[in-house]
Amino acid sequence: MKKTELNSEVLDKAMECSLFKFCDSEKVSNYLKDIGAYVCDFDSGEIIPAELRRSAYGIIISGSVKIFSGERHSNSFLMNVVSECQPFDISALIDVDERQPVSVITTAGRCCILFIPTCPIAKFMLDYPEIAANCFKFLCGRIEFLNQKIHSLSCGSSNQKLVNFLLNEFYFEDGKFMVRIKSCVELADRLNVSRASLYRSMDTLENEGAISRNGKIIVITDIAKLQER
Repeated sequence: MKKTELNSEVLDKAMECSLFKFCDSEKVSNYLKDIGAYVCDFDSGEIIPAELRRSAYGIIISGSVKIFSGERHSNSFLMNVVSECQPFDISALIDVDERQPVSVITTAGRCCILFIPTCPIAKFMLDYPEIAANCFKFLCGRIEFLNQKIHSLSCGSSNQKLVNFLLNEFYFEDGKFMVRIKSCVELADRLNVSRASLYRSMDTLENEGAISRNGKIIVITDIAKLQER
C-alpha cells in the first residue's frame, strides 16, 4: 500500500460515483480536499487495513476489490465485488464513533482507492441535499442486493455454485478478469456437481455473454451479469 497525491484526475473519476450525482463538481472537489480525503494504491491481493476503514468510506478509482464475510477461511463467502467509481463501506456514514469492520476486503489486481473521512458527512448532507438522496438510494440498492445474495446462496444450484466460484477466484491480468482451473473434472468435484451440470452451467453463462472459455482459462467478460445472478 502506498499513499499518492489527490490530483485532478482522481477527483474527476470520483465525481462519476453515484454518491455525487447531480452535485457541483468544483464544490465537491474543494470539499474533499478540505476534509482531508486521501488516495492509496494497492498491489494485487492486498487486504485493505481495518484502520483505513474505521473512519472513512472508499471509492474505487481504478481496479476492483472483493468483499468477504469475516476472515478468509472455509466458512467465509464472497459478499460483493466493487469496481471503478463504486463506493464501499458506506455504512460508516451513519456511525458517530470509529467502528470495527466485520468484513474483509482484498484487492483483485492493482487498485487505486480514494478514502473519504466520514466525520463531517452530516454537514455535507445538509449543504448538499443531493448527497443525502444519493446515499438513501444507494443503501436501498444494497438491501435489495443482499436479499438476492441470500436467495442465491440458499438455492445451491449448479449455476450459482459456478458463479460464486468465479467471483471468488478471479484475478485481474492484461485488462481481463480471469480464472484458471486445473480441469473441468476437478472443478465439478470441487463444486460437488456433475460434469454434465457444470458444462450446462458454463454454456449458459457463455451464451449470456458473461464468460468466455479458452482451455483452462475462463474469462469473465461481464462481471455485472455474474453479480446479478
